[in-house]
Order: sequence, then structure tokens, then C-alpha cells
Amino acid sequence: MTIGLAVVGAGYWGPNLVRTALATPAFRLAWLCDLEIERARAVLGTYATVRPTDSYEAVLSDPAVGAVAIATPAATHFDLVRSALEAGKHVLVEKPLTSSAAEGEKLAALAHRSGLVLMCDHTYCYTPAVQRIRELIRGGEIGEVQFVDSVRINLGLVQPDVDVLWDLAPHDLSIFDFVLPDGRRSGGGSRPHQRPDRGPAGLRGLPVRVAVERCPGPCPRELAEPDQDPHDGVRRLAAHHRLG
Repeated sequence: MTIGLAVVGAGYWGPNLVRTALATPAFRLAWLCDLEIERARAVLGTYATVRPTDSYEAVLSDPAVGAVAIATPAATHFDLVRSALEAGKHVLVEKPLTSSAAEGEKLAALAHRSGLVLMCDHTYCYTPAVQRIRELIRGGEIGEVQFVDSVRINLGLVQPDVDVLWDLAPHDLSIFDFVLPDGRRSGGGSRPHQRPDRGPAGLRGLPVRVAVERCPGPCPRELAEPDQDPHDGVRRLAAHHRLG
């Protein structure tokens, strides 16, 4: 049985979702929705079986659509996801789920009450490298993990509606939650760190976010988002461990 799917957002990441959906036998891609319908048409090209639209209401009112995949700016996620859940659709949404924890909790509660799947697309958890790290840590092959350090110093797209912590840190935090042992709930905070001496013209003074998570047991986690040359394009994840 195939699932009727609609992709919402034909900008930066939406075309990847379209390509994946078309290559997945379990899905039947029915719609590509974007505020600029010509952009949706350009992404679809000759895929005549997929309908482009600029009407989200048309997508949600289609009984053949069982799920929607949302790849729009973070500030729009809460309203779009809520509307889809209220229409009885399962939802895959790009990170961050919402731009605040309170909104995320509301959506999670709504999905639970409705018996629907709400999933944030943490793509790195499905990569072979991260899955191997999970095997090594959870299998005890590297001993007891003492500290996890993650550094991401490529700038990527500058988002207008969320800061760097909300935009990039979900990648690293999702990896932490995936690879570390179950039963650990994290808490912590972030602090801005100014680096006026770094960055190209127009980006001088770009704020840096450093977040430190504390969890039960001997495994604090620290991650830093761009504080070096944004053209370096480097991502690093290191687990400090104790053998025996």
C-alpha cells in the first residue's frame, strides 16, 4: 500500500524531498506546494503526475494525501504542521521542528492525541558514519564515554528567522541523542560569543553560540556553531572515552 504524499516548499531542501519521494515505492507523490507556483513547476519539470500548487488548503483537503513533508522557513513550521495534523495528515518537517520549545511541545501533544506521526527530519542519524558511531558507543567497544564535543564551522545558509543555534545545532543534538545510551535526558543552555575579528566582509561580528548540555552520568556534551571562517566547511564530532 502506497502513501499519498505532498511536499510543501520548493526552495532549498524541497527538491531533495521530491527526488527522494519519487524514488521511494512506498510513496505516491501527489503535490508540490509553494507560494511561487512557477518555482514548483520548475522543480517538477516533466513529472506530469505530480501537481504543482500555491494552495496549502488544496493539499490538506485532498483525501488521497496521507502525509505531508514540510521544507519551509522555520518561522512557518508551527502553523503549517498544526494545520496538517488537524487535517489528519502525518507530518515530516525539516529542522528545527519549531522556533521554540513550547511550540514543539504543543505539536507533539497534538500528534499524540490525534494518533498521527510527527517526525523531524534529522538526516544525519541515517548516515553510515553516525550509525557506526552509535554501534561503537552502545556496544561498549570504546569504553565509557566521558565527554562529547561537536564543532560545526561552516556557515551554510544564513537564515533570517532563527539564529545559528536553532538552525544548525539540531543536527548535532540529534546525533548526540541517537548515539548515546538511552535513558539520559539533557538540560543546559547557550551563551553568545562574539568574534568581531573573524568572518568575511558583511559578516564581521557574527555571533557564535556555544551550548553545553549536562545529562545524568559522566557525559557532558558541548557544541559550538560557526566561530571560524565560514568557508572552512568543517564538521567534527569527537567522543572522549575511558576504556575499562
